[in-house]
Amino acid sequence: MMSTKQWRVGIIGLGGIGDYHMNNLAKITNTNVAAICDVNAKAVEQVGERLNLPAEKRYTDYRALIADPDIDFIISGVSNKFHFDILKVAIACGKPIFSEKPFTRTMEEADELIALYEQNPIPCMIGFSYRYRPCFQYVKQLVTDGALGRIRHIAAHYLQEENAPMFNKEYTWRFNKAMAGSGILADIGSHMVDAARFFVGEFTQVSGMMTTFTDRRLDKRTGDYAEVDVDDFTGFQSVLEGGVMGSFYTHKNAIGTGNQFNVTLFGDLGTVRMSVEKPNEVHLTLRSGENLQLTESVIHLDEKSVKPMLQDFVDYLEQKNSSSLPTLIDGYRNQQVLQAIIDSAQDGVTRSLSHHPNVKREELV
Repeated sequence: MMSTKQWRVGIIGLGGIGDYHMNNLAKITNTNVAAICDVNAKAVEQVGERLNLPAEKRYTDYRALIADPDIDFIISGVSNKFHFDILKVAIACGKPIFSEKPFTRTMEEADELIALYEQNPIPCMIGFSYRYRPCFQYVKQLVTDGALGRIRHIAAHYLQEENAPMFNKEYTWRFNKAMAGSGILADIGSHMVDAARFFVGEFTQVSGMMTTFTDRRLDKRTGDYAEVDVDDFTGFQSVLEGGVMGSFYTHKNAIGTGNQFNVTLFGDLGTVRMSVEKPNEVHLTLRSGENLQLTESVIHLDEKSVKPMLQDFVDYLEQKNSSSLPTLIDGYRNQQVLQAIIDSAQDGVTRSLSHHPNVKREELV
């Protein structure tokens, strides 16, 4: 049954990610952008004119937009520093929100948010977008159906090249611990953590290593070099539920890579490989039959068969079932793993993880 409700959306953050989400919202027939917000007043005016929004729906204070009774839900695409503040206000206002990852910068922020959420739960989605790639959806079903047998090992790497010295990447907020929390780990490593949780389950142990290849970058605002105080390489070994072993590494110093996020699952019956650069392909290797015959195949998928991420959020708000949607609890547990990796890398001690908060999916609003 088609929804009759028209969802009025408020966008916080008008950079590239804001445009990305607005373009995706345009494909959902029962949503429209009804308010915008950014600290850059000029950007607010430009986007406001483009969308033909009234002056009173063009905000520079995110708190005022979240409190706007005309807005049904929020999409927040801001730098990591502000995730905590925006989510905190959304929870206080009871306003549904889609927030970009990572969940927060620190466990202190994450713990405060989860305590507030438990008192006043709201519909919330965290932007782990790769769950909505056809290859991820297909492999999730393979695992669920037991086609690979018992999973023994998951391996993932996420590589880009833009931070390599030859490109002279300028200093931005992502190279600042106070703004970002961590560097490459929070930026794209958090997607590896989510992929492992999506396919396998919770992390129980992690052992991490982190380093910084380029420790100074030119800040074009000041003309001076600024210190990089976050990681630009992170690797970690792990144990997940059921004794599944995990191997992960990520950096943006990989010359010749584009957006190379590759995941491999090794099971007792076979192996499956996927790459987000080829989201409609899955490479499957199985052994079966009396002679353990080896079969290798490339499965070609139809992206139209997968529900878009924001459509899933709208359906969630309309009380429709979703098995993929990354909730606020997923964001919190992701942050737990990131913190354990950071702590382990600092002192060389393997960290064990508990599963607080003990909230089940069906309890989420």
